[in-house]
Amino acid sequence: MNAQPGAGVRWKRHLKLELSALAYLSPFIIPLLVFYIWPLIRGVWISFHSWGILGMQKYVGLDNYTKLLSGGDFFRSLWNSLYFVLLIVPVIIVLGLSLALLIQRKIPFKTTFRSIYFLPYVLSVSVISFIWLRMFDSKNGLVNVILESVGLSSVNWLTDPNAAWWSIVIATAWWTVGFVMVLFLAGLQEISPDLYEAADIDGASAVSKFRYITLPGLSSVLKVQIFFQIIAGLKLFGQVQIMTNGGPGDATNTIVRTIYVTGFKKDMFGLAAAQSTLFCIFMLLIAAVQYALMNRKPS
Repeated sequence: MNAQPGAGVRWKRHLKLELSALAYLSPFIIPLLVFYIWPLIRGVWISFHSWGILGMQKYVGLDNYTKLLSGGDFFRSLWNSLYFVLLIVPVIIVLGLSLALLIQRKIPFKTTFRSIYFLPYVLSVSVISFIWLRMFDSKNGLVNVILESVGLSSVNWLTDPNAAWWSIVIATAWWTVGFVMVLFLAGLQEISPDLYEAADIDGASAVSKFRYITLPGLSSVLKVQIFFQIIAGLKLFGQVQIMTNGGPGDATNTIVRTIYVTGFKKDMFGLAAAQSTLFCIFMLLIAAVQYALMNRKPS
């Protein structure tokens, strides 16, 4: 009978395995600690201080947080970010799914259309925003030229509060819908064609096949899409900064732009760090609620 290794040998073997695992994970763990965890901790520490461009001035405790929670600007900009999410998420999901269903069909030049729709996503947010800034120009923009050519009145896309939000939604949807479409296409290819053939034999309508086969088959992809689109929408900055500069007034001033203005325009990095910390907590709560809803077991 072979003798069992002692406790000391087992412990050394276990330690060796753990160290080996850490060594394999180090290319991921080290950048995570340096570029994410440490800046996060540093930002929370800065939020307890009065901090300018020259560095720390004094410790103020919870004064920055008290100032934010007692004022209305922080919550107003937070609501603007939520409002954008309420606008963009349904639009981007419906458009992406519709394009995926269209391209999934046997149509000529399918690959070409797929590439055309995905192409804007490879451009940077700055390029996209400047393109649509010119497109929505009130006097010479292409959108108003088209409206006037068909007998409709022009729209002040970037100076009217409601129109400004929709101009940002249109620009963002045009930019990202290709990526959403590709993910839905990948999900559609995972659905067995046998299910549709069986439905055709039973005489099911197109609506019934979409409701009982396509949507359930895309449920996991749909959950992931909604999750990431909400997070991306809450982090809106580039389009607003370039296209509307937060205006008219503060109508499109989002929370991320408010943090940017507080830190780099007003030279109040301590207050900006407090805004970032509260926003991070809010994002974690949103993610937790989404996770709970998406993983809820049907009763």
